[in-house]
Amino acid sequence: MLNRRTFAVVMAVVMLALVALAWAPEHATAQQRPLEKVTVRLDWINSGYHAVWYYGKDQGIFAQHGIDLEVLEGRGSATTAQTVGNESVTFGTADTGAVMALISQGLPVKVVAGYLRQSPLALIFPKKNGWKTFQDVAGARIGFSAGGATALIFPAVLKATGLEGKVRLIFMEPAAKPTALLEGRVDAIDSFDFLQVPLFEAKGLPVSTFSYASTGVNVPGLAVITSRNTIQKSPDLIRRFVAASQKALEATQKEPERALQSLLKVSPTLDRAIALRVLELSFNLFHTEASKGKPLGWVPPADIEKAQDILVQHGGIKNRQPIEAYFTNEFVPGS
Repeated sequence: MLNRRTFAVVMAVVMLALVALAWAPEHATAQQRPLEKVTVRLDWINSGYHAVWYYGKDQGIFAQHGIDLEVLEGRGSATTAQTVGNESVTFGTADTGAVMALISQGLPVKVVAGYLRQSPLALIFPKKNGWKTFQDVAGARIGFSAGGATALIFPAVLKATGLEGKVRLIFMEPAAKPTALLEGRVDAIDSFDFLQVPLFEAKGLPVSTFSYASTGVNVPGLAVITSRNTIQKSPDLIRRFVAASQKALEATQKEPERALQSLLKVSPTLDRAIALRVLELSFNLFHTEASKGKPLGWVPPADIEKAQDILVQHGGIKNRQPIEAYFTNEFVPGS
């Protein structure tokens, strides 16, 4: 027979084992589970503001949420949105206005988090052009990317400014636009102002910008999107991805230089000073007036409603949709 002391020891071991068994499933970390392979396609070729995704991966933020993340460069928001819609990739970052226009045409995607919630879209041109208003752009050659963020927004700008049929669009790959402007092969390019202005300044070309918002065509900037099918089948994955994205955005703001190092590991030819300037300028676009006080990633319904009004007015959207068709905040922590 067991004496009392031995019995007490045995019972203690049994109790500890039972506690461990009860605790382990509930508190198992994502790293103890097999990581789920996930792809995110960016809106554009790698630039400073994309550091967040590489830094989040390097810091293990996505792994902590059970995600083995692969980051793919993009060739424009419309192209990215289409690859998300056909489920070639799991997630994408794309311009909200372009995505809304495509959703209204039947593309089965949805915004699940805001990213750059203030629009950075602008026409960028050398100061020597002497342009003072959009009307001065008449007759100009504009470097334009058919699959870019502005492909479905720029027509609304042209309509709002009375420039329809009065400019010449020179189609080219996104990466070719800055060089085309520097070499004088175009008179202006359409792009993100915070992305291009530091580049041209570093190259010795003083530039000015006309923001699209100044024409009344003011829609939110970049967003995280996924397919409707993924929302239906894998809501937990979306919840984890958005939570990890939120953490990555916060971490990048706190340590932009370290975040940049992660980007430079995959794109070593980027100019460090320019890329850092672009990254830091992007932080100014994380919030709009309507999103202040709300968590990163939260999409202001009022911004989406105003964006649809603008796009309907200027022809970017033909068929008005309930605003819930475009976005959801259900996956954003703290919403």
